[in-house]
Amino acid sequence: MMTTPHEQLKELFADRKPMDVAIEISGFTGFRTSKIDDLSTEEAINLLAIHKPLPKDVEARNNALLEEILCKEWRSKILAVAEQEGIKESGDFQKFNNWMLQYSVYKKHLNSYNLSELKTLLAQMQTLKYNNAKSAEKPMNEAWWRKGQKLKNLN
Repeated sequence: MMTTPHEQLKELFADRKPMDVAIEISGFTGFRTSKIDDLSTEEAINLLAIHKPLPKDVEARNNALLEEILCKEWRSKILAVAEQEGIKESGDFQKFNNWMLQYSVYKKHLNSYNLSELKTLLAQMQTLKYNNAKSAEKPMNEAWWRKGQKLKNLN
């Protein structure tokens, strides 16, 4: 049994006060009408879309939010490695942004990376960390001095 958009709206607004429903419909139609039955089919469908978005829209929004959360996690991992390696100073992004534009894999700011690019960037940062640790074993280079400063600060 198919219900019309008008019937679906009546079910949706059944628990609301009639005055509130009339005000909402009046505002939605540009003060043309205040009754659900006077709405055109297109208006009823549009009003339903506002109050009950299609599952695809909800799923797409959910996926976008999930990807944004994952991107934030990957960015924080990248920033942690960058601070450990001296590329980024805490509270200052100038040096880090310049490094990103000059040396990062895709040569763009951190916020403009998507999830797959962030994974590649983290791999680059981990490789940089490994190479700096390996290089710190050789005396009198920058990585060796940085390692010495860290050890000196521990005392």
